[in-house]
Amino acid sequence: MKRVNYYTDEFKKKVVNEVFNGLISKEEARRLYGIRGNSAVLNWMRKFGVSKTLNDMPKRKYETKGKNLEELEAENLRLKEELEEERIRNRALNIMIDIAERQFNIPIRKKHGAKQSKK
Repeated sequence: MKRVNYYTDEFKKKVVNEVFNGLISKEEARRLYGIRGNSAVLNWMRKFGVSKTLNDMPKRKYETKGKNLEELEAENLRLKEELEEERIRNRALNIMIDIAERQFNIPIRKKHGAKQSKK
């Protein structure tokens, strides 16, 4: 037989306020307080009239794992430069394949939808 948990209204209001104020997410509240139902916190929010303003809830602030803004901007710049280098490399490889196909008169690129030969 399933065990049913009963929570007081004060406890429910405390959890709802923490979630609504962006201190924890609904899933974090479930784990932190051992709430078993997947939608219990959502139902509590509806019960206490918070669900109408769910879109107005502050978003949970996630840490950037110790990276500050300058480090993130530097990483972004580095990744953009790497992406541009790979685009140039890809273009160069495509040009080399085009030249090889013309000079040796052989198809190098796989034809889309071509079936593999059986061995």
